[in-house]
Amino acid sequence: MKTKDRILFGSLELFNCDGATDVTTNDISKHLKMSPGNLYFHYKNKEQIIREIFKKLSADTIEVWQPETKLAKKKQKMQLALFIDKNLNLYWKYRFFHREIYSLRKNDSDLAKMWKVHTKKLSVMMVMLYRQWVKSGFMIAMPSKAEMEFIGELLFVSSNGFMQFYDSPEKSETLNSKTLEKTKRHIMRLLMPYVTGETKDEFEKNIKS
Repeated sequence: MKTKDRILFGSLELFNCDGATDVTTNDISKHLKMSPGNLYFHYKNKEQIIREIFKKLSADTIEVWQPETKLAKKKQKMQLALFIDKNLNLYWKYRFFHREIYSLRKNDSDLAKMWKVHTKKLSVMMVMLYRQWVKSGFMIAMPSKAEMEFIGELLFVSSNGFMQFYDSPEKSETLNSKTLEKTKRHIMRLLMPYVTGETKDEFEKNIKS
């Protein structure tokens, strides 16, 4: 693994565990058993490290979403529950962002711009997916564009909020799994009035499990 990638991976571990606000570059250097000078050779400060991690978050998210948009365009069967799982796994992988995104954006205008571009791109992709899901018979049409945008925003905010609400300082893998399952069930409940057919049956099964 390249040193720059090792720094990002180690920083992500610390940020998820202790919070990006409380972690310093000295903490990162100590965690990686490298000199501060070596760290600064690759990244000039913590903010730059966070921005690079955010780029990875964005790339990972697009990697999950793009195949779904291609399936939607071809009107092929969508595995909406699996799509939710993949997104929640990304939320967990980068969970410090969802705990601290407000303060991180407030303290770094460059990160705030990156976040705005990222969310706008996801909003466009979500509308594309929704329209294709309706055409393919996986979801019912919402009464208006305003309601569609409202549900989309609610899902986005809820996903962030649930992850933060259920996150635990304990490191048990069981707790991690429970966090994801609880969040998944809440998202399915929000979408239940709009899904149909096999998707609705699958959602009901997951909610009752």
